Amino acid sequence: MLAPVRLLLAAKPTVAPALLVAIASSTAIFAATPFLLPAIAAEYDVSIGSVGWMSTTQLGGFVAASWVGGRFLRPVRSVFITGALLGVVANAASALAPTFAFLTGARLLSGVSLGLAAWIAWQAAFGDNQKTGDVAVVGPLVGVLAAPGISLLIQNVGVDWLFAVLAVVAGLPLLFARQVPKRDHIHPHRTRHESTRAARAILLALTAITLGGSSVFVYGATIGEDLVGLTPLTISLLYSANALASIPAAKWSGRRGPAGMWFLGTATCAIAISGVRNEIIFSAALITWGFLFFMGIPAAFSLLAARSNFPEERAGDAQAVMALGRVFGPLLGGALLATGSTWTLALAASAIMGSAASLLLYVDRDQFLVRRRAKVVT
Repeated sequence: MLAPVRLLLAAKPTVAPALLVAIASSTAIFAATPFLLPAIAAEYDVSIGSVGWMSTTQLGGFVAASWVGGRFLRPVRSVFITGALLGVVANAASALAPTFAFLTGARLLSGVSLGLAAWIAWQAAFGDNQKTGDVAVVGPLVGVLAAPGISLLIQNVGVDWLFAVLAVVAGLPLLFARQVPKRDHIHPHRTRHESTRAARAILLALTAITLGGSSVFVYGATIGEDLVGLTPLTISLLYSANALASIPAAKWSGRRGPAGMWFLGTATCAIAISGVRNEIIFSAALITWGFLFFMGIPAAFSLLAARSNFPEERAGDAQAVMALGRVFGPLLGGALLATGSTWTLALAASAIMGSAASLLLYVDRDQFLVRRRAKVVT
C-alpha cells in the first residue's frame, strides 16, 4: 500500500509525508466499500439496500469528525495519533463482529478515524494549488493497487481477514507520527469566521455532487457484476483504471477551467454506468469518471479558497459536506435500486450532479468574464 506513496515522496511533495500516508491509508479503507457491500450482504444474509447503512454510518462518522476537527480541534500530533488508533480498533472490531449491527457500529468508529485523517491533511493544503495536487493524487495512486488487492482478498480469504488487513493499514500513519508537530504554531489561538455567501453556495454544490455521485459509484461493483455481467476481477481492474485515469488529473498543474464543466461530464458518466447495459460503455464511463472527477474537485477547492476570506477554515467544511453527500448517496442509490429501475437512478443522479455543476458555473461566472475580457483586450 505504501509503494504508491513512495513514488510520490520521490517527487519531493510539498506536504509532510505523515499526512500523505494518512490519506493513503484512508483511501485504501474507503476503496474497500464497493467490494464489501455484496460480500457483506452474503456474509450476514442481508439485502444490498440494508448493507448501504453500513457505508452510511461510516460516512456519518467521517462527517462528524471533519466538522468537529475544523471547529474544535487543532492539527497536532495527539489528534493524529488518536485518529490512527481509532482506525486500528474499528477495523479489528469489524473483523470480529458477531452481528451486522455490531459491524455497523464499528464502521461508524472507522469513519471518525478517516474524517480526522482527511481534515488534518487537507487543512495543510487548502488554498495552495501545488499542495492540493499532492494530497489529491494520493487517492488515485493508492486506488490503482487497492481495488484488485481488495477484490482478491475478499475472494480468497473472506471479509473478516480483509478487515484484519485494514486494521494494519489504519495503523501505518503511526510510523510517521513524529513528523506531525505537537503544537499548532501557525494558529495557536484560532477563531472561526463566518463563511461568505459564495463559499456557502460552493459547499452546497459539493454536497450535491457527492450525493449524486456516490448514489451510483458505491454500487458500481454490484451493477457491473449483476446487471452488466462482468466478473469481479474485471470490475476490480476497471476500478484500478479509474484510479489510474485520476492521477494526471489530480496532478494537473495548468489551468483547469471551470469546475462545473467537469462535473457535467461526470453526470453523463453516471447515466452510462447505471442506465446502459453494455460492457464497453460501462467500462469507458467508469474509467472516464476518474479523470473528470479529479479534474473537477481541485478546481472546486481552488474556487472555494478564492471565494473565502479564510480558506484554511473551509477545508474541514469541504470534507464534511462532501462526506455528508456520501452519507445519503448510498441510501438514495439503494432505495432506487430496490425498485428495480436503474434508469431512475441514472436520471436522478445525473440531475443532482448537473444542478450542482450549474451552481458552480454560476459562482465562477465572474472569473469566466474576467478571462474573456482579458482575451478581448489582448
